[in-house]
Amino acid sequence: MKLPTSLVISRGTILHSTVFNYIDHGKFFVIIGESEEKYVGFFFINSDINPINRKPEQLKMQYLLHKADYAFLRYDSYLCCTQVSTIPKAELEASIASGATSVKGILREEHMDDVLGMVRKSKLFSLAEKTTFFK
Repeated sequence: MKLPTSLVISRGTILHSTVFNYIDHGKFFVIIGESEEKYVGFFFINSDINPINRKPEQLKMQYLLHKADYAFLRYDSYLCCTQVSTIPKAELEASIASGATSVKGILREEHMDDVLGMVRKSKLFSLAEKTTFFK
């Protein structure tokens, strides 16, 4: 299944989806990169910092997104840059086609630059993750 040519999913695209079976509600997420294996890497947006991410290195990886910058947010939120999640491109495309996932916006360029700077320096990510998703 291919996306409509008018719809481009790339680094910085912000989506909302209900396809994550391990989460009981719809989630916003930001595309951070993709692999040769046709997987898309992304970070979740949370309304608050998850209590399990309270270690100093993890706290440094919570990027504040202001509601004033993103109309779809109901309040200031955090882009949780502690772990790269992945989804096969075909699965993402199918969820968009079915309406379970929708595009909400694009991360502002200066915010993406900040995030990439953080993750490239972080000890939380392997060299393989950095060269695959953050190049």
